[in-house]
Amino acid sequence: MAKKKYVVHTVVISGFSLGVALFAYLLVTHHMSMPNQVMHSRDTLMRNGSSVLDRIKPVGKLVMELPKEVAVINASISTGTVTRDGAQVFGQSCAACHASGIAGAPKLGDQAHWQTRLAKGTKVLYVNALNGISSSTGVMPAKGGNASLSDAEVKAAVDYIVAKVKIN
Repeated sequence: MAKKKYVVHTVVISGFSLGVALFAYLLVTHHMSMPNQVMHSRDTLMRNGSSVLDRIKPVGKLVMELPKEVAVINASISTGTVTRDGAQVFGQSCAACHASGIAGAPKLGDQAHWQTRLAKGTKVLYVNALNGISSSTGVMPAKGGNASLSDAEVKAAVDYIVAKVKIN
């Protein structure tokens, strides 16, 4: 029994030692061949005639100025203000709530809900649409929640809604 343990331990220790020796051999041969591989790569780079500056030059260039044609177009666009009509503003911003009645918003064309609001006058509707309102019947954020709208666009949308209510 003791002889069997001795043989097993000897085989395990011998196997471990052989594994460590093989690992050390592979590690040393790998590191010994590295300088040759580096020199071979360097020689390949140098043989193609490219200099160090060619190899490390930037791949792109950042230009911080606009070409003259683009600057002229941008200037003409920025000077002219494009305003949308009431139907466009309603479709893009107002319809989200006023088409389905979300948050107590009166639906477009629903005269019963609009009569009390219309009785106060369009100036009050303009103020409420521009500044927003919170009441027991519902909530209206300023400019319908779209701060990019101009005052003229909001008023055009109010006029569109009023016209639709009066038609029905």
